[in-house]
Amino acid sequence: MSGEQVRSVLVLCVDRDNDIGEVTGFETPIVGSEQLSRVALEFATKRPEDSDVNAIFAALRLYQDLKRSGKLENVEVALVAGHKDEGLKADLRIAEELDRILSSKKFDGAVLVSDGPTDELVLPLIQSRLPVLSVQRVLVQQSRGVEESFILFLRYLRRLFEEEKYKKYALGVPGALITMYILLSLTVPAYVWPLITVSIGLAMLVKGFSLDARFKQVYASSPILFTAIIASMLIAALALATGISSVTALGSVDFLKAIGYFLLTSLGEQMLVLDLLFLAILLPLVALALEALLGDKRFGTSEVGAVAIAVVLRQVIFEYARLLVGAGSIFTLLLWVVIAILILTVLASILPLSRLKLQQRIHGGSVSKQTIK
Repeated sequence: MSGEQVRSVLVLCVDRDNDIGEVTGFETPIVGSEQLSRVALEFATKRPEDSDVNAIFAALRLYQDLKRSGKLENVEVALVAGHKDEGLKADLRIAEELDRILSSKKFDGAVLVSDGPTDELVLPLIQSRLPVLSVQRVLVQQSRGVEESFILFLRYLRRLFEEEKYKKYALGVPGALITMYILLSLTVPAYVWPLITVSIGLAMLVKGFSLDARFKQVYASSPILFTAIIASMLIAALALATGISSVTALGSVDFLKAIGYFLLTSLGEQMLVLDLLFLAILLPLVALALEALLGDKRFGTSEVGAVAIAVVLRQVIFEYARLLVGAGSIFTLLLWVVIAILILTVLASILPLSRLKLQQRIHGGSVSKQTIK
């Protein structure tokens, strides 16, 4: 859009984290120089050190300059605010408030007044509604003496420990690490740093791949399955820790024999690491079948088949592990392999038939209901 076509301009100030609304209690959007001046004075009185004050007064000055220039038919100034949590919630609220302003007045373009890069994140959002002619960033000039820098440092440090969105990182994470270090030093002093490093790595993995959000979705849709997954993870971690510790104590053994000893590590008279690993696999399958049964849904034939296959494969792997450590028999292993193949063949032929019968039963029930109606 050329300068000759611009006849009306909106001077827009954005407060993405809604500090102004939280401090003053004013509802946004705020449109008009008189009302915005009142809000600016109220906010400056309560929080004079906040850079949003300078952004508002800069927007008011720019509004007055454009008014006095006489080159524009219509100039307006407004303030829109987001949410204290920022992110998507803040952007949606800013978009809603901007739409409310533009529904009553039309502008050829906007000038964004910002006090930093955080507020400028909404620039694409504004550009999707009207052209942005310019972005005015307000830089506050301050004396950088030792005393002023120290006071400014203390002020930011206080915000770091008092504001909700910062203190969980400034206090919560270091507090958790210190507590973990002390507890591990008292219980397993030889593995303190490996365990802390693994914990930090797992936390980064969870946040990096948004696994926490996926866990919330699973829990909301299927609480029994969620519980089974957590239990499976704990059981698998116990099995890995026990098996690795046992193999490490053996000294130097070849790789295949180490796998055999790992799987055959005993946790008691009747329980092996192999059993724990298969239990970790079976729990989610059993949870799926249980939820289908309790929810009055189709009882999962595929889950039942998977459980049966896992039980047979456990015995095959058990015999193979015994063979690796020199305690098993090749004939016993071959016998269980044949049994596993037979069971897999039977399941492969039964499962499609059971699904077909179930579908016919369902369709037959729906047809009979329609006939009754």
